[in-house]
Amino acid sequence: MWAGLVASALLGLACWPLAGRALYGGADVAPDRAGSAVMMRWRRGSWWGTCSGVVVAPDAVLTAGHCVRSATLGELQVRNVQVGHPRNRPERGTVRQVVVHPSFDAQHPERGNDLAVLRLSAPLTRAQPVPLAALSDNVMLAGPRVRILGFGVTRSGGRGSARLRDATLESLSPFHCFSGDVQGMAQTRFCAASPEAGVCPGDSGAPALLSVEGVEHVVGIVSLAVDNSSRCVESAAVITRVSAFREWVQTASH
Repeated sequence: MWAGLVASALLGLACWPLAGRALYGGADVAPDRAGSAVMMRWRRGSWWGTCSGVVVAPDAVLTAGHCVRSATLGELQVRNVQVGHPRNRPERGTVRQVVVHPSFDAQHPERGNDLAVLRLSAPLTRAQPVPLAALSDNVMLAGPRVRILGFGVTRSGGRGSARLRDATLESLSPFHCFSGDVQGMAQTRFCAASPEAGVCPGDSGAPALLSVEGVEHVVGIVSLAVDNSSRCVESAAVITRVSAFREWVQTASH
């Protein structure tokens, strides 16, 4: 039943960028499993919010494009990032350059290309970059499970301690999630959901991780979610497929 709810909502294009709460149904992450997780705060005037990301090079963080460029607020300012578990002496980095994918349209984030790379002023000393998935590692069909690793605050625009949580979601067939040019959309995006957990607002830019030969790879970056304020359990995450943008990410990170 939950898959049907997900499909109908996505086919109706009821998708929005994420901002505000933490991962629904997830579990707190142990400090030793959080070395490359990134939390960032964006600001624009009196407005601010939280996004997630992942270290992909010693001096580069991969996140969502709409975390740094908004349809309503314009360019969002991100000055610093916090890397690692909040309770385990997180490392901090200063952002010196923001590189947004050239095809990302903040007015229409549902069209895809929702990626940005934050270049840091100095290499991180403790965080290990997470390898990017190659085309051969694609999550093209329904079934593979991905681990979402994201930060969030207690309420949108409110104060509260940041929490790092993870949840396992099952990737769905693109025919359950997209309409129109399904195969074309599936080349650059996939969706994932669970009857027990889900990505709620506050986890934009969070990595979707898949174990390949025992090593976790970044297969996606959380982009959009089906909006359902009453039950996040019925929401699916639309995730940008990293393998389709691997060359761009590598170029933007160096």
